[in-house]
Amino acid sequence: MKVETVTAYLASKKNIRGKKALQKLIYFCKESGIPLDCSYRMHLYGPYSHEVAQELHDVIEMELLKEDNLNMGFTQGTACETYLKQHEREIETYRNKLDAVLEKFGSFSPLLLELYATTHFIATARYQTYGAVTKQEVIMEVRQAKGNKFTIQQIEKAYLQMQEWGMLPPDGVA
Repeated sequence: MKVETVTAYLASKKNIRGKKALQKLIYFCKESGIPLDCSYRMHLYGPYSHEVAQELHDVIEMELLKEDNLNMGFTQGTACETYLKQHEREIETYRNKLDAVLEKFGSFSPLLLELYATTHFIATARYQTYGAVTKQEVIMEVRQAKGNKFTIQQIEKAYLQMQEWGMLPPDGVA
């Protein structure tokens, strides 16, 4: 699925609160199993994809998205509905996953999206590397990456919530 298609769908359902929010919502779409041709690496504000950043310019130019300067975000562009109709079959294949991401993360602030995405990225990387992950290890690594930007309680809450949603393995599972 194209990043532009996911972006158009997300914008058709919800105003996107800036570049950081868009990056994180697409990150969670990819992590939920939607095949997207983009890769993520840890960056200043959590998981970041150069490909998604480049796509943003294209989707604005295609008028799928328009900048909402008043609210520092993005809204559905004038060509969005037509584009979505043209890609309806592809969207239908992944609609449940797209809607699940919006249901879980759609109301989050960009800062909260950063916390959850960073926590998920670190937990997933640790699990892939070591075959196991613990909440304490993830909390320590998120604190190391983010400094005092988030409290231990906030990181723990994000970790436990994603675990409850089935997005992270249970503590210590190898």
